[in-house]
Amino acid sequence: VCILLRAYTRPRWTARTRGRVGPRIHETRPHHGSGGGMAPPATRQPMYRILCKAGEESFSLAARDGKVCLVRTDRDDDTQHWIKDMKYSIRVKDEEGYPAMALVNKASGEALKHSLGQSHPVLLTRYNPDTLDESVLWTESRDVGEGYRCIRMVNNIYLNFDALHGDKDHGGVREGTTLILWEWTEGDNQRWKIVAWC
Repeated sequence: VCILLRAYTRPRWTARTRGRVGPRIHETRPHHGSGGGMAPPATRQPMYRILCKAGEESFSLAARDGKVCLVRTDRDDDTQHWIKDMKYSIRVKDEEGYPAMALVNKASGEALKHSLGQSHPVLLTRYNPDTLDESVLWTESRDVGEGYRCIRMVNNIYLNFDALHGDKDHGGVREGTTLILWEWTEGDNQRWKIVAWC
């Protein structure tokens, strides 16, 4: 068995560097010769909720009307149920070595997609699990306190999930708070958990 390691480079812009820097994405792929075989049988996927420390247990991430936002937690609301698809986690990792995942909404079947850049809303897009699309791949950072982590783009770990104006200085999380990407500022509105619905 041979492992092929490919490094992808995508430029990123940060105020700190005032230039373009290319982080690496590592993809490893086992080589098994020719053939293919059948796909494994479909299994029931566990459902997760995504919550922000700034909103605590009261708010969960949802896909509503084509937008990604925080809403009052409601277990019966499928727009708040997410599939954490780890299909590419072995092959694709961020520059720190954390495994990639896609976050797919149960109600819409759409995946969270990278925004157009810092301060722009996270997008939704049709999800095809059989196509490797790095624009829908995310990673979780190390623990940044109390089990919370940063959720960031697989190809630019410097842009993190951010509940827009969800910090205390801006009044905190409320119904409809938009999810954007922002550089790490250590705020509670950038600390996230992906937890199974109980």
